[in-house]
Amino acid sequence: MSREEHAREGAQAVIPDDEILDVAVVMPRGSTLSGVLGAAAGVGLGGNNQTAWGVAGGMIAQRANSASHGSYPSIVLAVSATKVYVLGRTSTGLVGGWKHLHPVAHIERSDLKVSRRHHGTVRIIELQDTTTGSSLEFEALNIGGLGLNDLLKELGD
Repeated sequence: MSREEHAREGAQAVIPDDEILDVAVVMPRGSTLSGVLGAAAGVGLGGNNQTAWGVAGGMIAQRANSASHGSYPSIVLAVSATKVYVLGRTSTGLVGGWKHLHPVAHIERSDLKVSRRHHGTVRIIELQDTTTGSSLEFEALNIGGLGLNDLLKELGD
């Protein structure tokens, strides 16, 4: 079973009353910069294995950034025929962590406006509820981002 199938299965388990058509993994806005700064600090302070310290520093910084903003370190966007669900995920990697997703919000697709832009090597995705004006911003690296391109196509963007 692929990573995307595992992610879809995890989302479906959290939302049993609505058929999930597609999923993507993104991060809260600001996570990438925090990860880069943390990786740099990890490499600078690391011992003999600077790569391992850099990875660890990046992951710790992403989690600290998310915690300071009251958010999850990664997000699963799940799309049904009528809604987009935002599910919090306590894991930051593209593998694992699909069994403990937490519903955060949802937007009716009929009330959804999707905007996207680039900031350096990061794609910024904004989901706006046109009835309330509320918006949620997420980011994904230009390379990777489990299922993001397909999800955006599903949303007609």
